[in-house]
Amino acid sequence: MGNRPYQDKIIRVVEDMMYHGQRQLTITLPTGAGKTRIAVQLIYKTGNRRTITVLPSSEIFEQTCEKLDEYNVPYVRLEAGGRPDLSECNNLVAMSQTLARRKATDMFDHWSPEVIVIDEIHKLIGQHRAITQMWPGVPIIGMTATPVRLDGQNLSDITPFLVLGPTIKELQRDGFLVPSITYQGPAPDLRNVRVSKGDYESKTLEAAYEAQGVIDIIPRWWLKKAKGRKTICFTPGVDVSIKIAKAYNSYGIRAEHVDGNTKAEDRKAALWRLENHHIDVLCNVGLYIEGLDVPSISCVTLAQPTKSVSRYMQEVGRGLRLSPGKKNLIIIDHTNNTLNHGRVESDRDWQRGGRFLDVEMRTCRGCGAYTPADDRICLHCMWTDKAPSSRVSRVIQDRLEKRRSRMTKLRICPSWAGAVRDLWYDCERERLRAALALPNKELGVEGYTENRCRKRLQQSGLNYG
Repeated sequence: MGNRPYQDKIIRVVEDMMYHGQRQLTITLPTGAGKTRIAVQLIYKTGNRRTITVLPSSEIFEQTCEKLDEYNVPYVRLEAGGRPDLSECNNLVAMSQTLARRKATDMFDHWSPEVIVIDEIHKLIGQHRAITQMWPGVPIIGMTATPVRLDGQNLSDITPFLVLGPTIKELQRDGFLVPSITYQGPAPDLRNVRVSKGDYESKTLEAAYEAQGVIDIIPRWWLKKAKGRKTICFTPGVDVSIKIAKAYNSYGIRAEHVDGNTKAEDRKAALWRLENHHIDVLCNVGLYIEGLDVPSISCVTLAQPTKSVSRYMQEVGRGLRLSPGKKNLIIIDHTNNTLNHGRVESDRDWQRGGRFLDVEMRTCRGCGAYTPADDRICLHCMWTDKAPSSRVSRVIQDRLEKRRSRMTKLRICPSWAGAVRDLWYDCERERLRAALALPNKELGVEGYTENRCRKRLQQSGLNYG
């Protein structure tokens, strides 16, 4: 199977940057868009140059090895307890934690990489920084869906250049990811939940879910919005995860629980049962935030509030992959993560911590799904909001107008403004920078660019259409 067009484009951009000396970079690409495929092809294109691929988890480790086998790329595995012979090794695939332990030994006295590839570079940043310092000046290719961290640490000291791939919205539009529908379910009050290391503390978070009765509501919402769909449920702790699984089963929904203490073969068997639809819901505690490759998952239930944009995006991204017969992804949010971090398909500013650019959202009165506040018609159920626009405050209208201006790219100069073409493009660039007004046809109002150009034409005594 050939590459998707954007994958070929990213590979070309990386090759061009490397050629021109920009040799430490991170590729940002949404979950399900093929980061592993791109990484393996970049390794393949290095030819006989020595590479080391650094991976954060056993699931991603195995997936990467499978892709290398697919491209017939020879490699050596460095896993816990292993000490392979590197004398004839061109490509080393290493677990990040194992590599961090081995770097102080004599294992690398006579072997060093010429290219370093780091998957999920935003994680384990201390280990990744130490690895890159071990081989200073070596080209680095980082991979991530979310180039931000909750603790605010910046990736730029490891990889100063960022290669942005297409957004989730663009991939959904082009048919490479499935559309998503988000429903806001009942969520606990988090005002009394403690925060530790920047995120909610798990014990008090579990207590909030138990004390406020949300556990029993979760399966009822699943029956209402996602009945029959293969579902991953993210939970805040082991006790609550077990209770949520029991709640699902009490409603006749086939559910299981897994966590970090579950044996690897048991976790693999549970995933097989989900993939083959022998169970409906798999509840887990922090296991499948990345590295899960079950494309047929068509529902993600969120029961783990988080302050981390990265964690939220990784969780909801588990269900975006294409699969035969799969029309869309249902997200049932019992956390308010969507309100705090935006919809999964929202445009984001990664230079400002992944901040979402949707100004306002509303809940459709027809189906209950989240939709942009300025969309009068729900794209999920076609419900038309007939509420008069005058009920929307002037502040909200200004915000919506700025959002529309930001999302409208530089417009081509029309024929009537040809005599002041330079002014038109100067005004358009200023409009984009400052999110100035666009014309409103319904109200007959001129936009910023049109207004200035018409005034200039009037002052010059020139005719215009």
